[in-house]
Amino acid sequence: MSGHLRYWQHIVNKIPKLLFLLVVLYALSENRDAVFGRQEREVVAPEAPTRFDSTLVARFFEHPVALTTDDSVMYEVRTAEEPHALSGYLIAGRQEHNMTRGFGGPVSVVIFLDREMIIRGVRMLPNNETPRFVRRLAEARFLEQWNGRHLYDRIPDVDALSGATHTSQAVIADVNKTLAALLRREPKNRSWDFVTNYLGEFAVLFVTIMSLACFLSPETTRKIRIPLLVLSVAVLGIWQGAFVSLSLLYNWLLFDASSIARFGTLAVVLTAVLIPLFTNRDFYCAYLCPFGAAQELVGKLWPGKRPIPKPVLKGARWGRRLLLAAIVGLLILRPRFELADIEPFTAFLIRAAATSSIVLAGIGLGASLFFHRPWCRVVCPTGELLAILRRRLRYPKLRERRRDDESADRTV
Repeated sequence: MSGHLRYWQHIVNKIPKLLFLLVVLYALSENRDAVFGRQEREVVAPEAPTRFDSTLVARFFEHPVALTTDDSVMYEVRTAEEPHALSGYLIAGRQEHNMTRGFGGPVSVVIFLDREMIIRGVRMLPNNETPRFVRRLAEARFLEQWNGRHLYDRIPDVDALSGATHTSQAVIADVNKTLAALLRREPKNRSWDFVTNYLGEFAVLFVTIMSLACFLSPETTRKIRIPLLVLSVAVLGIWQGAFVSLSLLYNWLLFDASSIARFGTLAVVLTAVLIPLFTNRDFYCAYLCPFGAAQELVGKLWPGKRPIPKPVLKGARWGRRLLLAAIVGLLILRPRFELADIEPFTAFLIRAAATSSIVLAGIGLGASLFFHRPWCRVVCPTGELLAILRRRLRYPKLRERRRDDESADRTV
């Protein structure tokens, strides 16, 4: 049988699996509002005003409020009992200025001012960012950096926050664009925006391309294997947090996360999903995963590693499948469950990582001194999901018929 014919038979074998994935994605997209208790989505024009709950304003001013506005951008805030008593102002911006995307989707803000138009607070509107990243902003008092400035002062320079980089960048962009649009100014563009916003994504893309080169030609690229592992840990793990995880896939599938703002991470996800689907070969886990790379690097510190017994590996395969099924069931019961807490990957973002993630990472790295990539081979539910894409569908009747045909050919 020619190589081209075998390849097309392989593609045809994967078509049912691909169709199943498309059906699942469509079902998630159509039913996410029912799962999360939302109303039917509306198509909102970019120039439409940003929507917010008046209770958010009441909590900030600590009394019931009445809002009035002439342009749906700047609101006068008055007490509900005394509508003539001005309490302050609220700036919400319009959709086009107030929907910058962060790690998990659009991030919108509102800005509160007192009667003298001094900024007294910035608040994030409901969003689909990872709660741990949002809490990281609160712990670092990130949103307080604009407080005390007059509305007409120069918009201050605020740097992104390590441990919640994409979320903080989205907040900065929304505040800057909202204030600039109200004051009829150009949005503030700092000279180092390219470095903070795009250099990291290009670095992720570079590591992905180099990993593809090693995947396609492992013998000729063997010498760059160690440097590539170091780059994977440093760039994809510590610097950018561009790792494939159940948390990332879940947020992107359900909440329409930006695919353009994080083009490097998008390339990582696409190659991780499509290469095993169409080649039957493992790419992401073996060549790109930063935690897998960290395990391999730590393992080189101790040469006397033992092989994991075959019965353990066989049992671990079914264990990973059961774990993946349990996680799906958990998400049905608790759709807002933080998946990042049950995987070790956010340990790279140490300031925003849960204790459970740090513990799992420590156990995985410690065990890698004695076994080759133990987390990947025994536990990892994300790796099992990618392995499902890699494995071929098996049709027993077709295999028996093929063996009969081959036996008849040999007889003839």
